[in-house]
Amino acid sequence: MTELDKAILNNRNILNFSHLCETIQNTEHLTDSDKEEFKKIREVASDFNNWNFSDLAIGCKVTEQRLKHTFNLSDESIAAIVRLASYDWR
Repeated sequence: MTELDKAILNNRNILNFSHLCETIQNTEHLTDSDKEEFKKIREVASDFNNWNFSDLAIGCKVTEQRLKHTFNLSDESIAAIVRLASYDWR
């Protein structure tokens, strides 16, 4: 498990995606590379094309699959990211 993965999991109970993003960017023990990687994760998770469906569950599944195929994250971290991103699309 990477340090980025651990940081996401440690903050999975945050109430909104923007706050998670801010927290990750301000986490001192993460490298600049980790923070850049998270910016890419945020871009994928927030992509309009993931969420342009009448059913939020479809958007969650699409986002989950894209994250799994693109980034080396645990299933728990992906679930937390998808959950938080989905709140922005309700």
